[in-house]
Amino acid sequence: MRIPDQLGLQPVLPILNLGNPEDALRIAEALLEGGLRAFEITLRNPGALDSLQAVRAEFPDLALGAGTILQREQLEWAKESGLDFGVSPGWSDELWESSRELEFPLFPGVLTPTELTHAISAGCRALKVFPIEPMGGIAYLKSLIAPFRSKDLKYLPTGGIGRDQVEPYLLEEAVLTVGGSWVTPKNLIEKKDFAGVTELAIASLSLGNRNS
Repeated sequence: MRIPDQLGLQPVLPILNLGNPEDALRIAEALLEGGLRAFEITLRNPGALDSLQAVRAEFPDLALGAGTILQREQLEWAKESGLDFGVSPGWSDELWESSRELEFPLFPGVLTPTELTHAISAGCRALKVFPIEPMGGIAYLKSLIAPFRSKDLKYLPTGGIGRDQVEPYLLEEAVLTVGGSWVTPKNLIEKKDFAGVTELAIASLSLGNRNS
């Protein structure tokens, strides 16, 4: 299962937890104008499916992912809808096997050495680490992944990472990109300030040593 190239080319993966299809389209446009080419919409709200379908139809070249995947049916829907990847908050053997069967890229969530060991034994090489900041941030991530460096894994740390916390994660070679809802904040969306979202997208590209 090939991870979309766009994920490794931008420091931050914007994560949208709110909004309706109209807002999602404006946000996607704002992110693209800011130079970002990958975007995640979580399945935490009733409008998420419609939002994902609308963005997929309007922006076919955007690397679009569905977050908060908890069951196989959601994976099937994501693939059938032409999405590029999925993200799950935790590890599930059933979900992982389903993603492999469907040949659909999935970032399963892990948080402990035991979960990470289990994921590796299942053949997973790209993982979400969640919720990272409440567990100790970059210091915890470094301690977690240290024993597994020979496995050539890639990580997507998310959970409470604000703009000021991003750069230390990007100095860690094993980090693919950093999840960040700060690029699509609730206050800007409520005010329909999509130009503000573009400004945050541009700012995100200045972080770390990566660019799009």
